[in-house]
Amino acid sequence: MTLPALLERLQLLQSQSRWAESKTLLESFLAEQPTEPLARLYYVNTLVNLGEKERARELIEPLLEEHPDEPLVLRLAAIIELNDGKPKIAERFADILMDIDAEDDDAYVLMAKAKLDQRNYDATLHYLDRALALEPENTEALNMKIYVGGFLGKEDTRETIEEALHLNPEDSSTIANHGYQLLREGKVQEALDRLGYALSLNPTDQLARFAMLEALKARFLPYRMYFKYKEAMSKLSGGASMGVIIGLWLAVNGLNRYAAGNPEAAPYILPVVYFMVALFLLSWIIDPIMNFYLLTNKYGRLLLDREDKIMARLVGGALGLFLLCLVGWLATDLIVLQLFAIVFIALTIPLGSFLRPVRQRQKTMLAVYTAALAVFGLGGVLIGSGFMLNVAGFGLLAYQFVLNGMMVREGGRTFGE
Repeated sequence: MTLPALLERLQLLQSQSRWAESKTLLESFLAEQPTEPLARLYYVNTLVNLGEKERARELIEPLLEEHPDEPLVLRLAAIIELNDGKPKIAERFADILMDIDAEDDDAYVLMAKAKLDQRNYDATLHYLDRALALEPENTEALNMKIYVGGFLGKEDTRETIEEALHLNPEDSSTIANHGYQLLREGKVQEALDRLGYALSLNPTDQLARFAMLEALKARFLPYRMYFKYKEAMSKLSGGASMGVIIGLWLAVNGLNRYAAGNPEAAPYILPVVYFMVALFLLSWIIDPIMNFYLLTNKYGRLLLDREDKIMARLVGGALGLFLLCLVGWLATDLIVLQLFAIVFIALTIPLGSFLRPVRQRQKTMLAVYTAALAVFGLGGVLIGSGFMLNVAGFGLLAYQFVLNGMMVREGGRTFGE
């Protein structure tokens, strides 16, 4: 097969996301012409889209050595780093691309992606504006600007949506961003309609799938409130987020102590304390509870990923056992059933959050931590060990700070260039 014939066939396959067939075709071609640089580049890109990160990284390195100033190679190398969670390395490639061609709008979009992966929203918008100044019809830049601008509450977001829809009213990414913005504005049904349309155009659109899940859950008022809380916390830096969490914790403890020392004020203060504690606990388990509900929804089952389903089922199981033990305790007055009910409801916190971190190492650590809490909590009830129950209680308290620390580092907003 000649190179032009290969490229023509690849264009068709990749436009239909038929990456496995593209891989087979390229391997056949490279078996005969192993040094053809463009075919090698297409092969690496195919591996990236198939999720074969390690193999893609292995093959991009010799291409970088052979063609250190080739924009296509540099761009693909940056995408590999972004997919591997290394945005700072991707920044270096984007810098080189901008130095090679200061008029390359896609290089600025690539830098914006690297900044977005670091939650540096101001820098993201800066590079998107530079890209759009060079090419006002860059759809990818417009879609990213809608996403970030909507999240930050920028006034020109509606105008950007209209510009993007004018360019391509059937672009699934633009429609998904429009739906997500409607969700932020509290227009849940309109958001569901737009997101459903985006998924009908492209069932694999990741933003549309994520936003549809959020919109399905936002049909319920408690989750709508939680959604706004999540968005607000995401706008804070890591230190500020941790400060809010610690401040709320100290406020609850301070109010509780004041109520204990001032019995006449307790009827007014304790309801506030209980409400704050309930909100705090709900923020940990509302996502998996709603996901457990979505497991019963034919669309929800398709949208949830494997880890969300695992946590949802575990939380659902713990809640079911809590209710059984609660009913048993009320019927028999057996203290052991009361203790089991307390342990099962407490376990919903780690069971609903231990797979939240991005890094696998942290997920594994939290999975072991959660298993240990279950062993100490349930074991303490079974053998009547107050020591084990105290360890479990202290461990659950510490767990919340451990997880918050992880999530703040991964999800806290950053600033600077």
